[in-house]
Amino acid sequence: MTIHISWEYFLGIVGVIILIGVNAHGRFKVLETSMDWVKDTMGELKLTIDNLNTKAFASHSPVNLTAVGENWLVESGLKQYLDTNKDEFLKVCEEKKTTNPYEVQTHVFKYFDTMVFKDDFEDKLKKFAFEKGLTMETVRRIGAIYFRNMCLDQFGMKRDDIDKHDPAKPKTT
Repeated sequence: MTIHISWEYFLGIVGVIILIGVNAHGRFKVLETSMDWVKDTMGELKLTIDNLNTKAFASHSPVNLTAVGENWLVESGLKQYLDTNKDEFLKVCEEKKTTNPYEVQTHVFKYFDTMVFKDDFEDKLKKFAFEKGLTMETVRRIGAIYFRNMCLDQFGMKRDDIDKHDPAKPKTT
């Protein structure tokens, strides 16, 4: 038994299959986007647990480096790296200048979670983390806290105002 399909009918079937595929992809993309908060939350929990073991930064808000964290900031070379490239890095948080300290902190922490250090500095940080028994997430957060403070100082914002975040009332300059 042979089924004969006209080319118009065949194109219609192919079109419907493509349309179903495009719609399904859109739905999967929405699901993927809506699950980002789970990934972010798990990352923060992991970082909190790592910090309980290392005590590199205080767990109360606003989060700040402890003496251990300050020492690692210098030993790792992060302080020198950030100070040397200060002007370049300050451009990263420039868009948050007119918001509030909480928004600056959130922006900087997310940036440091995914940033790529130039040259061989990433390898140097990984070696430091390995030698100290740290995770790269902890090393990155140490740098992010220091950099957040640089941004807040540059914008004339106070660190204690991080806890006064009200999304309905962004800080004006």
